[in-house]
Amino acid sequence: MAEQPAGIALRALALVASFVALAAAPSLAATISEQSAEASGASPMELTLAEGIALALRNNRRLLQSRLERTVQKFALRVAEDKFRPDAQIRSFRVFETEDDGDGWAYGDTGVSYQVTLRIPTGGQFALINSVASQDDGQRRTGYDSALTFSFTQPLLKGGGIAVNRASVQIARLQEKINVLVFARAIEDVVASAIRAYRNLIRAQRRLEISARSLQRAKDLLAMNQLLVETGRMAKLDVVQTEADVAERELALIEAENALDAARLALIDILDIDSQAQLQPKDALDISPVKPDMERSLALALEHRPDYLQAQLRMESAENELLLAKNNRLWDLSATFSADVDEASGGIGDAIAGSLRGIDDGKYRAGLELRIPLGDLTLKQRRLNAQTAVQQRRYDLAELRQSIDIDVRNAVREVEVRLRQVDLAQRARQLAERKLDAERGKLRLGLSTNFQMILFEDDLVRAQNNDLNAAIAYLNALTLLDQTLGTTLQTWGVEVEQL
Repeated sequence: MAEQPAGIALRALALVASFVALAAAPSLAATISEQSAEASGASPMELTLAEGIALALRNNRRLLQSRLERTVQKFALRVAEDKFRPDAQIRSFRVFETEDDGDGWAYGDTGVSYQVTLRIPTGGQFALINSVASQDDGQRRTGYDSALTFSFTQPLLKGGGIAVNRASVQIARLQEKINVLVFARAIEDVVASAIRAYRNLIRAQRRLEISARSLQRAKDLLAMNQLLVETGRMAKLDVVQTEADVAERELALIEAENALDAARLALIDILDIDSQAQLQPKDALDISPVKPDMERSLALALEHRPDYLQAQLRMESAENELLLAKNNRLWDLSATFSADVDEASGGIGDAIAGSLRGIDDGKYRAGLELRIPLGDLTLKQRRLNAQTAVQQRRYDLAELRQSIDIDVRNAVREVEVRLRQVDLAQRARQLAERKLDAERGKLRLGLSTNFQMILFEDDLVRAQNNDLNAAIAYLNALTLLDQTLGTTLQTWGVEVEQL
């Protein structure tokens, strides 16, 4: 039995209403995400980009490992800076000797000694040794002997001079600065990875929304075609094409859902959180036009790029190594001074005090000591290696500077091009929407075909995805520019931990 005209009119009104409701839906992707979260038994976790970066910096295992390495690196600097602090050691001893007749063992000396050494920036070294030992005649302890030795040695050629002796400390400090920059670069990479992964999740959600809306429009078109068939205004065979289009868009929706889950897991991997978490990005894709200045960008890159700063520090470290290598080839000429005081007494306290009081009566020695290396080619080899390293560092620095210049110019151009693409993609999407709306009106009047509607629907989906991709590409270009300039951490307000 044919359906009454009133029923057909009601169905037509319902179909039009579905088009209006679809256009007014605020966030289909959010609804789909919530449904997916309910299906998995987990509540959606709303997350801003700033919160995602904070989670990555707190949980990322690469950074946790880097923090452990920083602890070791800081201690290495502490060891190097300990070079000019006093070193002390205490030694105790107990000696047994054979008796004169060889029939047994007798007690020998028992005592303790301490030694204090101090290196100074000129290369000189002070040493103070004091030992106290018991006097033993084989039967009983008769008293104590105290010996005090003071010495000072100052290299005059090899190993002499403040610059040479502070070079090892300076190298350690330069290495610590390099370690901080390496740590900062690791943080920067994690931040940039989190940003891109977050935006990829937004892209996947928007693509899911685009696919869902496209599927809904295809179903509405199929319903309209069925209505036209029922009213005798369309042949049944013409509906097959629309049914095939619905099936294809259902397949596209499944692929979009799979891509969304893959993007979710990729972000979770960077954040190092529960893999079951259902993430819901809260930030929108805000497009704020940025036109970076080329010369200013180049200056910022040379000021902030961690790799360029590292190259400068390595250059300075190589120069210090060359200084040490040159000094190591000099003759070893040293001035020496020493004083020895011995004191014997019945009591341990008197023995120590006596040795201190007897400095004026001690034995003093002063002299020069010269050592000349002959035939040691390793000294020349080390200098040659150090000279070569300095030259290589110069070449590396020049090459890196040129590479930075090219990188900055490419990054600035990329931002400019992507911004123009955003404007063109938005215009293309708006025109595709108007074109499809106009074609839908013509179809209601019987002035268009399903084939044309499907073509225009494909054009709209493609234009919407292009618009989305252009926005993501522009924002990622800004992130790449930040990385190229070395200003990612400054942009996001991240401070490098001084562990």
